[in-house]
Formats: sequence, C-alpha cells, structure tokens
Amino acid sequence: MCEYTYESGKKCRLKPVEGSKYCPLHIPYEEGEKLLGEEIKKVKEEAFLRRLEAGQTYFEGVYLYDVKISDFKAEKQVVFKNSHIRTILFDSVSVPGITFYNSAVGRLVVFESELGTFTLHNSHVFGLNLLRVKFSNSVYIRNSSVRYVMINSTEYTGKGEGSEKEYGERKTATGRIELSDLSDVRRIGMNVRYPLLREILEEHGIKPSESRERAVKATALILRNIGFDQSARFKRQVRLSIRQFHGNLVLENLEIFGHAEIVGSWLKNPEFVHTRVMGNMIFRRVSFHGDFTWNSTVLANIPVELNVEGFVEVDDCRFNSHRAAEVLYRLARISWEQNGDFEKADQYYYLEMVEKRHFRLAGRRKGIKKLFLKMEALFEWLFADLTCKYGTDWKRPIIIWLGAVNVFFPILFLLTKSVEGLSGSMSFMDYEYFSVVTATTLGYGDYHPIGVGRVIASIEALFGMFMWAVFLTVFARKYMR
Repeated sequence: MCEYTYESGKKCRLKPVEGSKYCPLHIPYEEGEKLLGEEIKKVKEEAFLRRLEAGQTYFEGVYLYDVKISDFKAEKQVVFKNSHIRTILFDSVSVPGITFYNSAVGRLVVFESELGTFTLHNSHVFGLNLLRVKFSNSVYIRNSSVRYVMINSTEYTGKGEGSEKEYGERKTATGRIELSDLSDVRRIGMNVRYPLLREILEEHGIKPSESRERAVKATALILRNIGFDQSARFKRQVRLSIRQFHGNLVLENLEIFGHAEIVGSWLKNPEFVHTRVMGNMIFRRVSFHGDFTWNSTVLANIPVELNVEGFVEVDDCRFNSHRAAEVLYRLARISWEQNGDFEKADQYYYLEMVEKRHFRLAGRRKGIKKLFLKMEALFEWLFADLTCKYGTDWKRPIIIWLGAVNVFFPILFLLTKSVEGLSGSMSFMDYEYFSVVTATTLGYGDYHPIGVGRVIASIEALFGMFMWAVFLTVFARKYMR
C-alpha cells in the first residue's frame, strides 16, 4: 500500500509504483521522473481519471502534471488539498463546487462549466482563468498568491439570499465574486483578451467559439487587500481591468502599482475604500447607478477614499444621479489640474458645473421656491453656460458677439425701421454700422434710434459691454494659468 498519510490519519490504499513507496498520485515529481521518465506523466493522468470515474472527488497530497476533466458530473464537490498540479483544465463539468486548499497550481482553467461554489484558499497559482462559467453560489479567491486572474463571461445564475437586515443594511450571501488577501498579483482582468488561454484550450483539443463575450454578472465584485507585484516593469501596464461587469463593485484597501480601467460596465452602488492607483484611472462607457443611501453616504467620500496619482478619465459615462456625475467629473478635473493639463481640466470643469446646475433643479422643492430655482438656473445657463461655457471657452463670446452685432441686431433694426440718420434712405450696411457703433458704445451721433429702436439699442449696448467683459475675463484666465 501507498505510505502517504492523510491529515485524518488514514493511509492511501492504492498500490505503490514499483521501486517507490508511493502510488502514482502521491509520488513526487522528481522521484517519479527518476523511476519512469516521461512515462510518469501518462501514468499519473490515467490513475487520476480512474479514481475520478470511480466516484472519488477528494484528492489530498497528489502530484499531477497536465490534467483535463471533461464532461464530468458529480453530486459532491471536487476538492484538491495539499496538492501540486502543473496544469488542470475543467471543461464542461457540472459539480456543486471546486475547491483548492493549500495547493500549488501552475495554470487553473475552468471552461464552460456549471458550479455551485468555486473556492481557492491559501494556495499558490500562476494563472487562474474562469471562462464562460455559471455559478449558483459564489466565487471565493482568498489568502493566496495568484499572478494572473482572468474572469470572462462568468455569471451568477442563482436567486440570491439575504443574510442580514439590520439598521437598514442589506447584504447578499450569494452571487459574490470575492478576491481578498492576495499577494504577488500581476494582473486582474475581466473580459479581457488573453491569447495564451486560447493556446492552452487548443492544446487540449478545445476550440473556443468566436462568439462575443458576455458580461460578467454577479451581485457583488469585491477586491480587498490585494498586493500587486511592485516590479518596475509592471508600473506602466494596466494592472486592473474590469470590462463588461454587471453588479455591485467594491474596491477596498488596494494599492494598484500601475493603471486601472473600468470599461463598458453597469455598476450599482460602487465603493472605493482606501484605494490608491499609482497610474491612471479610466472610466469609459460606465453606467453608474446609486440608490438614495449611496448618494447620501458613500458618494461624498469617493474623492477622499480614491487616491489617483495619475489622471482620472470619465469618458462617455452615464449616471442616474446628477450628484454622482458632479463628484466624478470633479475628481477627474482635480487630477488633470494637479498634473498641469488645464485644457483637459477645463473640459471636466464645464461638465461638473452643468451637472451641478441640473442637480439643483432636481431638488424636491415646490411652489415659489421651485420657480425661483428655475429662474436662477435659466439665468445661469444664459449668462454663464451659453456665453462662455463657465469661463472655459474664450472663442464663444467672440462668435456670439460677431453674430449678434453683425447679423441679429442689424436685421432687428431693419425690420422695425427704428434708426434714422443724416441720409434719407437706410441701407443694410447703415444698420450694421449703427449696430457696431452702439455695441462698442462709441456713439458718433450721425445715426440715432427712434421708437422701439431705443430699447433695442439699449439692450445691444449692455450686451456689447457684457460680452467684452466676458471675453477679457475668460481670455486672461485661459492664458494666465
């Protein structure tokens, strides 16, 4: 009998390899290669598959090279404990769970499978890939050293169960994808291209379809206490990439040594707690959805809790709250100002001010207060937004001034016939001359308004002075920064 002793105290009952005291599953790599050479790989794989077909799903202390578990169904979890595996591939399996505990794995791939729970705990893994996986409970990757984590087209298929309801707090017991207390991480990606994975699948006779990847769906994606590899060669790379994710996002106690991006996702009540990004943070085509509690408590702390040393980009994003849009645009503006790009900062400043105006209008005030708010917003739009985009566009006041003074007001004077001059007849050029003289407040006296023209001329004089003041202010701000 094999002399391997399980943690329970029982010994393995399999027949040992000739010349060794261990069976094909428990014989270490070096000893097996010394006795059987390359043949040990095939011997180990065949022994493992026989035990699997016999109904065994608990494996402790095994040494495996390259294993493929295909079209396998069981009513018990598949568990690997204290094991060493070079490459293991689960293809089209249906089991209550897959667990790796205190094990060392080179590449771990789960492809087109249905699981209850996936658990990786206290293990060392070079590459972990979950591709087109459906899970009915949760995915836990904890207290481990994992170099690469790739999760593509994986979705929660359960109904979800509430675990706590106290003081208005609601938590979800199932449907979570949790990565916590990881070390030596080089990259975490969701729905990202990984050419090496395709090569691994094709090596095992699997040709993945070219169909478009589906969104990763879960009640919550939690990334907590993750230590990224601090090697200088990774600093300019995207270390965290979340694409097409649908659910609640929580980033907690992270120091991302590089860039981070969230693209094409639908985020519900996202939380950033003690998160530091040493590169750039990119939000692109992200839809933010926050409830009343999130807007009242979490949102205000995001600029404090999310520390980005590079740039923050908020591009083509949607918000169900004007307040959320204002906070995210402000975070982006501050980052570009700190890095000296005031042109980009002005773009975010304009978006921030527009959302701030809309937020005031969206208040629950009624009656006369609501009317005053609308009048204030109209005044702000007319004199701050329309004229100069809140002081960020020096070209707009010039265009408006030229258009109004050379086209609008002359036509108005022409239609009302409200200007008289030294000559008996007035041509369009005479009206335009009078308009320019009025807007610049020169007043030569050769032409003068009559009737309603006096009102129009007064308005144009005020308009001309105001627009020149706006232009000089915006121009000076633009180039003195």
